Amino acid sequence: MGKPAQADAHHGADEAPRDIAEPDLAEILQPLCDSLESGILLVGGDGKITTCSLAMAVMFGQAPEALVGMAASDFNALVLGLMDEPPRPLCDKGLFPAGSAVRCEEFEIVRPSRTVARWVARKVKCRHYAIVAEATDITADVDLTNAYEKMALTDRLTGIANRRGIEREISQELLRLRRFSTPVSFVLFDIDHFKIINDAHGHGTGDEVLRLVAKAIASSVRDTDLVARWGGEEFLVVLPETSYTGALLCAEKIREKVATVSQRVGFDVTISGGVYQPGPGESISDLLTRADARLYEAKNKGRNRIC
Repeated sequence: MGKPAQADAHHGADEAPRDIAEPDLAEILQPLCDSLESGILLVGGDGKITTCSLAMAVMFGQAPEALVGMAASDFNALVLGLMDEPPRPLCDKGLFPAGSAVRCEEFEIVRPSRTVARWVARKVKCRHYAIVAEATDITADVDLTNAYEKMALTDRLTGIANRRGIEREISQELLRLRRFSTPVSFVLFDIDHFKIINDAHGHGTGDEVLRLVAKAIASSVRDTDLVARWGGEEFLVVLPETSYTGALLCAEKIREKVATVSQRVGFDVTISGGVYQPGPGESISDLLTRADARLYEAKNKGRNRIC
């Protein structure tokens, strides 16, 4: 009688327990999504959010539970409301794929805090959800890239644009001139006797003169005008929507302002300038050659003047 009981007990140990419930899908996915650095959002076949990671919710100033159950269209409206000027593609197509299988965008939100996000949403074939969306905070990368670009386009000594930084703007102004006949004028300046300043007072003083002259020029023009250190002791000023006559007046104002630098350094600091208004068919090389010729005309006439 004892053996059958032992057999029954042994047989019962091999059987799988029948009273353990199958775990809820959200219980599996939520910790997994929360462990990822990027934000994760899952949208069900009914168009409503089924899972939202903590990183995703925090990025858009929400709690995860506030987003779960929200319609994807409402989430789209929420995100657009966090931008001052939503990009046109986001306004037209939204965050989630419709006609295509994947939707990719990079955008900047300003609320609750400035964040640049890389957004990727994909359609998936799954009985539990239809769309997987990922949002990655790339603010630090974007800011670092912008800082490097600004450094590449800025003269380190004076803090104004360098030649590379202004050449693209010149091309845009010449394009406007060709298309719409919008006038633009250029003034090429050169510090008079700069080599003598360096030789007599040292390169440190020469650098300070360059900084002060750059500041004097920049403070004498409009916000829409462009100022760059063209090279050495030369400075280029671009005056959009300005005729030759107007550019002469502006250049004279700059010349007078630079002369006040003399009081700061204790010796004479003056500049000469060449003004040129190009025609619609002229290139950057053409206008610079002519501005340079006007500059040397001013030098030959005694310096500290505009031609």
